[in-house]
Amino acid sequence: MSKYRVFWLVFFGGLLLFAGAMVWYTRQALKPYPANQAAQAALQTDAQVQVRATPYGWIFLPPGPVRGGLAFYPGGLVEPQAYAPVMRRIAQGGYRVALLQVRFNLAVTEQGKARQAIAEAPDLPWAVGGHSLGGVVASNFADSNPSVKALVMWAAYPQNDLSSKTLPTLALFGEKDGVIRQEQLEASQSKFPQNTLKQTIPGLNHAGFGSYGPQRGDNPASITPKAGWDEIARRTLAFLDQTLVKP
Repeated sequence: MSKYRVFWLVFFGGLLLFAGAMVWYTRQALKPYPANQAAQAALQTDAQVQVRATPYGWIFLPPGPVRGGLAFYPGGLVEPQAYAPVMRRIAQGGYRVALLQVRFNLAVTEQGKARQAIAEAPDLPWAVGGHSLGGVVASNFADSNPSVKALVMWAAYPQNDLSSKTLPTLALFGEKDGVIRQEQLEASQSKFPQNTLKQTIPGLNHAGFGSYGPQRGDNPASITPKAGWDEIARRTLAFLDQTLVKP
């Protein structure tokens, strides 16, 4: 075999090896936190909540009158189904809840996804929300869509400066959160909309806003998952009742 042929065999062999390594690395880097059994169970329709798949994700509907809507962006690299336990609880409070599914489980890839959910029920007063990276994207959407009546951020802070806005905003945090960098959170305090309602839930960690198990870098929670979901839903419902229903 000539040296010329050997060179090209080695070259293309190395190229294929590099391409394979890049594919493996990309798959590992984009591997999401999977929704666990409790989340899958919360996606089932029963007498209390109707759940159905849609082109944009899932919709949760109460059995009675609908008071408003919440379009929700999942956290980064978290399967959206993981938020079903809390979405179900909010729907039971009388709200149409749209759980959004985004490409690669990264809300930044489809920042306008909430429009599809809102377009299905345009006459309702709508809030947008999200967890972690999803909360950042929700704040961007609210910033560029004046029709949004309220913003819900779980373990998140705005990317843009919203301090000049009077948009009703709920910012929920977990006392045991080990993922959010405190220095970044402190540096972003001035970016929240005016009169943002900021609350910290005792014992809750970062992953506790969903149902997907432990998250890298997080601290252990000191409350049960169910207690955390109940408290998140209770505080979110109280906020939605105050901002979407009472005005």
